[in-house]
Order: sequence, then C-alpha cells, then structure tokens
Amino acid sequence: MTSHGIAAEEGVVDSSPISEYGLGRGTMIAIACFTATLSAALIYDVLPPIMSNLTEHFGGGAHGTFIAQLAGTLPLFGVMLGGLTAGWIAERIGLRAALLSAMALFGLSGSAGVVLDHETAFLATRLLMGVGAGVMTAACNAMIAIYFSGAPRARMNGFIIGSGAIGGIVFVLIAGLTATWWWRGPFLLHGAIVLIFLIPVLAAGRVPASPPESDNPFANLKRLRPILPACATGFAWFVMMLMSGVKTPFVMAESGITDHGTIGMIYALNAASVTVASFLFGHFVPRYQPVLVIRLSFLIAAIGLCVVATAHSVPQFILALVINGSSVGVALTAIWTWGMRLAPRALVARALGTMTTCLYLGGAVMPILTAPYERLLGTRGQFFGMAATIVVVVALLWITQRSRTTLTEAPAE
Repeated sequence: MTSHGIAAEEGVVDSSPISEYGLGRGTMIAIACFTATLSAALIYDVLPPIMSNLTEHFGGGAHGTFIAQLAGTLPLFGVMLGGLTAGWIAERIGLRAALLSAMALFGLSGSAGVVLDHETAFLATRLLMGVGAGVMTAACNAMIAIYFSGAPRARMNGFIIGSGAIGGIVFVLIAGLTATWWWRGPFLLHGAIVLIFLIPVLAAGRVPASPPESDNPFANLKRLRPILPACATGFAWFVMMLMSGVKTPFVMAESGITDHGTIGMIYALNAASVTVASFLFGHFVPRYQPVLVIRLSFLIAAIGLCVVATAHSVPQFILALVINGSSVGVALTAIWTWGMRLAPRALVARALGTMTTCLYLGGAVMPILTAPYERLLGTRGQFFGMAATIVVVVALLWITQRSRTTLTEAPAE
C-alpha cells in the first residue's frame, strides 16, 4: 500500500483484493461495479427517440423545444453535483449505502416522467436523476479501486467503458421500441435498470473503507491534490471528445450525408470501436505507464480530428470515427485507471467523485471553449485547430517532463 494511492501498482500484477472474497461474492461485487455505467447510459439514450413527443407535450414551438432540450442537459449538471457530494455521503453512511440510496433516487426520479406533466417538476426530477447517477458513478469507481489492483483493475475499467458503449447502442434501440408502444415508456427503463442491479449490490456486502484521517474539510481537500492531474486530463479529454461527437454531424451535412440511418450506422461503428479498444486495453496496455498511454491517445485522437476535417464520403467518416472511438476507449480506461492509482485510500469516493465532476464539467463547457475555433476557422477548420492544440500541448508536456528528468538525473557538482 502506498501513501497516496489505493494500492501499489506494478502494471502487470495479476492478483486483486477481490480474490479474497470467493467466487460467489466476488462475482456479485464485479457485477455491482457495472451499475453506474449502464445506468448513466440512460441519461443520453432515453430521450432521443421521444424528443418530438416531449416538445409537443410541453406546448410545442420554441418553448416546448427548450424544455425538451433542457431535460437532456440538466442531468449532466446533476451528475457534477452528485460527484461532488458522493464522497461526503459515503464517508458518513458507507459506500454500499450511498450506492443503494443513489440507485433509489435514480430509479424513482428517472421514472417520474411516466406520470409528471408539470414542466418544473419534470425538470427537477431530471436534475435529481443526474445527482443519483453522479453518486453511483463515484461509488462504483471507488469499489473498483478498492477491490481491484494492477492489471485486473485496468481490465475491469476497460470492461466498464466498453459495456457503457454497448449499453448506449442497446438502450437507444430499446427506448425506440418502447416508445412505439407508449411514448412515456422509455422512462420506465430507469427503474428497470435499478431493479436488475439491486440483487448484485445487496449480495456484494459491505464495502471495506478506511475512515478519513481528518474531519477538517480543508485538510481533506489538501489531501485530494494527488488526483488533480487526472482530473485536469479527464476534463480536457471530455472537451475534445464531446466536440468530435457533437460537431462531426455538421461536417457530414456539409458533405451531403444527412440520411439518419447512415449517420446512425457510422456512430454505431464508433461505439463498437470504443468497446473493442477498451476491452483490449486491460490485456495489452497495463504494462505501460498510464500517462504515456493517455498522451498517445490524444495524438491518435488528433489524427482522427484531421480525418474528420478532410472527410467527404461515408468511408472517410467511418475511418475518422473509428480512429476517434479507439482513442476514446483506450484513453478513458487509462484515465480512470490512473485516477484510481492516485486516489488517497481514505478519500477514494471523494477523490473519484471529484474526478467525475471534472469530466462532466469538460463536456458541459465544451461549446464555450470550442466556439472560438469554429468562429475563427470554420466548421472544418476547427477540427484542425483542435488537433494542432493537442499536438502542441502534448509536445510541451513531453519537453517539460524531459527537462525535469534531466535536472533530476544531473550529478551534483
């Protein structure tokens, strides 16, 4: 055990604390760790098939459109709030109790759209659903950090990221099919996913945790400093990732690619590449330093952005999004694995909750941070601009690291 991390990590270590709990309970613990990623996927995937219904239900026109769009964005702010409060909650009632409470909040508030007609009450439940998802994300990541180490932790994070990508595809299809039966039906998926994971979470038992070394909130904030590099990296990655995901369809439209089925197929291949890359990560990459893997992932993503900027045909856009998806699968797995390595053992839920907030904050402010690129460089040029920024920043970080290494290794005179 290290002074600042969850466990001493030597990359290829192939045993974990979870092996001490036996096959039955260990399996339940592993399944419980997937609760957050598959639940959070519903934030993005329930509303798209029923956006027109929501717009009409809340009066149509500009006002109805605004309410429908707000219903899609408010949960993201809830996730940020939930991430910030997750550690405080877990330290007082325990990690499993925090997870169960968040599941109840997520299931009830997410399913409330079935009965709520008042727009304020509906939007409030969407925000609360995001809070539940944020606490669940921090709790499940803390469980991975506590129960897994070394290569098994990297593999587990890869499975988590990959299953989230698969869940995104599956849930959109299920929501679409459910909406043909009743347009409010997709809201029931929130309660259904909670019920599915309730038994594994209960069977996983109490999660071992170390009490904080201090009740002083300022002292605890100081102890979170080791996690800040991972938080900053995750923030930057989400800015770049969301920019690519949100703005690529506009480049497709400029190229005459507007068929919904074609665009859906391209993004399905993007999700598949995320899944494959994240699944493979835990088997081949843990022997390398996470920082190196993350930097290489940024450079690969920069290549994908350049391909988007020059693409004019469906095969070219497929190539671009497969490149980007592969970089996403590897980078997100590496970022979370790195963050878990840096997280202080006694503040693991608080540290990873803060990291959750930083990642989603990057997605929330993406339109603001990338607006100058589009304004100065245009729809396609902004992708070149972001790619150039990535290359410059990675190069500066590499030069800075080399300089520090040289100074450290220089013999004293």
